[in-house]
Amino acid sequence: MILEREEELRSLATAFASVTAAGGQIALVCGEAGIGKSSLIAAFLDSLQAPHRQATGYCDPLTTPRPLGPLRDIGARLLGPDSGGADDTRYFDDLIYTLAAARQPVVLVIEDLHWADERTLDWLRFIGRRITTLPLLLICSFRDDEVDAAHPLRAALGLMPGERKRQLTLAPLSLDAIRQLAPGPGLAPRRLLQVTAGNPFFVAELLAQRDALDQVPHSVADAIHTRLSGLPGNAVALLEYAACWPGAVPAELLQELPIDAVDDALADALRHKLLVVNDGRLAFRHELVQRAIYDRLLAPQRQRAHALFLEALVRGGQADQLPDLVVHHAQGANDEQLLLRYAPLAAGQAAGFGAHREAAEFLAHAVRLADALPAAQAAAIFENWAYEAGLSQAIDAEVIAAREKAVALWREVDCPAREGENLFWLSRLHWYRGEAEQAQHYIEAAIGVLERGEVSAARGKAYALRAQFFMLQDIMGEAVEWGERALAIAGETGDSELRVHALNTVGSARLFRGDTRGEPQLRESLALSLQHGLHEQAARVYTNLSECLIELRDLAQAEQVIEEGIAFDTAHDLDAWTYYLVGRKAQLRFEQDRYDEAATIAGDVLGRDNQTLLMRMPALIILARAGLRTGSRDSAARLMQALEAAGKIAEPQYLVPLRVAEIEQAVLCGTPADGRAAQAWLAGLDPQLLSPRKRAEALFWAELAGLNTGPVATADLPRAFALFFAGDAVAASAAFEDESSVYLAAWALVHEGGAASLQRADQLFEQAGALAARRCLRARLDGSPAAARLAPMKRGPYRAARKHPSGLTGKEQIVLGHLVQGSSNAAIAAAMGRSQRTVEKHVSSILAKLQAKNRVDLALRIKSEPWLLGGSESS
Repeated sequence: MILEREEELRSLATAFASVTAAGGQIALVCGEAGIGKSSLIAAFLDSLQAPHRQATGYCDPLTTPRPLGPLRDIGARLLGPDSGGADDTRYFDDLIYTLAAARQPVVLVIEDLHWADERTLDWLRFIGRRITTLPLLLICSFRDDEVDAAHPLRAALGLMPGERKRQLTLAPLSLDAIRQLAPGPGLAPRRLLQVTAGNPFFVAELLAQRDALDQVPHSVADAIHTRLSGLPGNAVALLEYAACWPGAVPAELLQELPIDAVDDALADALRHKLLVVNDGRLAFRHELVQRAIYDRLLAPQRQRAHALFLEALVRGGQADQLPDLVVHHAQGANDEQLLLRYAPLAAGQAAGFGAHREAAEFLAHAVRLADALPAAQAAAIFENWAYEAGLSQAIDAEVIAAREKAVALWREVDCPAREGENLFWLSRLHWYRGEAEQAQHYIEAAIGVLERGEVSAARGKAYALRAQFFMLQDIMGEAVEWGERALAIAGETGDSELRVHALNTVGSARLFRGDTRGEPQLRESLALSLQHGLHEQAARVYTNLSECLIELRDLAQAEQVIEEGIAFDTAHDLDAWTYYLVGRKAQLRFEQDRYDEAATIAGDVLGRDNQTLLMRMPALIILARAGLRTGSRDSAARLMQALEAAGKIAEPQYLVPLRVAEIEQAVLCGTPADGRAAQAWLAGLDPQLLSPRKRAEALFWAELAGLNTGPVATADLPRAFALFFAGDAVAASAAFEDESSVYLAAWALVHEGGAASLQRADQLFEQAGALAARRCLRARLDGSPAAARLAPMKRGPYRAARKHPSGLTGKEQIVLGHLVQGSSNAAIAAAMGRSQRTVEKHVSSILAKLQAKNRVDLALRIKSEPWLLGGSESS
């Protein structure tokens, strides 16, 4: 009997009818454990009269989730037997083709999404993007009390089109419903409601104890144990074995259990509705029953059951196809030999599905036992776990230690190629963590080891990483030399990733110094990265190329590259690279004199979790520098924070702009002598470590502070700076404006000092939103006739209006706000009182400006860059 679910059944029926009329629909059935989600879905499926196909998949409570588990269940029903490979095309493209070709509506059910692996969530996003074109009703159940705001399922559900999605949150049973379930004497309905809070499963389990109605159990476990005590011993034994198998048990396995009269035991379990038949498998009617039975077993009982299932999997030839299940049972059976054998296989299968987090968890079982293995085998486990964990979890001390362990073991067996490769990875990991000294140590050690053996791609990668370190230290000559060595090895070995890495570094080193040969090399590196699916390398090219273009003041090209790069990084879940590049977007806004936008973007990056110091660095710098120019009260503290962080990384690319900012701060505060230490630090650098523009900016601010001690050589300086140091400040100001450096143009006029120049400078400062500079100018001129010619400063908010960070108009921002809520064009048109044609034009413009291919890409961008919404909510 199913009570108080009429409205939900009608909603599901409406969704099913809409499939034929309007295309695919999604129904989310949620509520606490035992609330009746599965019962509702089963009742709906039983009620369907119209021709249709249906299939159900289950997310099981495994120690490590089974990658694509529910899709493998569905695939077996709709696509036929699986070959056992790790190619996920079957569950993505093949399943889509099957659904699209269906002549009748298809109902797919995925139960218990709160246990889903990350690859199943990827599938959910994948199907959500295509749901409108498919004759599909997708019904998903999950426990909403186990899925908080940070749960990955929430993000996946948020990307589904709102107009196609309905959520059915099941409420507890009312007192009236419980009275219908318990009409006779016995447990009082009001007391039953108090004990169970209206949970249908709890109610049903308690009502099943007709021989114990004089007692009210304190827990569901007690209720289940009471029910078990009334069953024959062989039925209880069967249930205890079944409880040790995750999810639904194959019926043939239960037939092999070492208990008397298995058929009778199974009949008892089915008759008492503790087990139900599902596609030839036996499943507990509710997982709480399974948990309660499993929890009551003694350790030896569990171990025997897991060992029996483990032996059946191996004997039946299923172990290689189901390594994830083998790992689960090997862990329960304490079978270290099979755990060591199948954990790497399960990890490989998970990684093949793109489930890197699960791959790391599988390998973690083997890591705990690896010390008992031969050195080479143990080393492989340590390095593989370090790779998967570093990719999907965090680059922490455990990952570092695993790589160090692999180095020691490969050294023990005299395998320099693998030893050197792990030293290379240690260098890279420390660099990601912002630990420059350790990174340098390990790359030198890697090169020392790899140069003792034959020429190899591993040696080339070490050379490429060495070149990258030189480039990051602004030692560009050495960067090009080592990068060309790596390119030579790439030519010998045919290693595409090596060529991509080396081209990126050599091209960046050249372009940073104004050598135009660098840009084609960077473009080639990007093209090869995209061609070969080298996502991380592509992200690095987008980052380096955009920074080079900003340095060369090609801000329009930089804008395009940054937008393309953020869209690419977001689409490929490269979160660390995404926010590093978003930090570069903040730098672009800073260089465009759009300081409020720069600070907003940088602040959002710094509010993100799990970002290494290196990935936070661009945002830290820009937040400090933008605050100086807008007059933020905490700008001095932010500058000190950024300097401290940059000191840990010790790369000139971060330290130089912050030392220049220290001099700028001294100028703005009217205490130019305070910039002397920063000027001395900059003057003490090898000139080769500075690009022409960075050197020019350092000299420019030192001149404004009166700290330069002699004439400045202008041969290699950018034109505007050369004019400034040649004594023509007015011409320099015009040149700065030509390159969109309004702020520096204003300071050149301040340096010139004429009354008209000062008035123009103040206008430019106001245009840029440079409140600190306007205050500084008035402090300098206090009491002089020139001060009276300056426009009065406004009270209240300094800048009444700002441009949208990506150039969206006010109407487009309003449309964007509707789009991210899942509204259709028709719904947006109705809400705004505009024609649908007008809304379509706005949508096309938004997609173009935000470099988004479709609404799904747009949702991903907004997730990573929420400031893009601008004022849409208030609008």
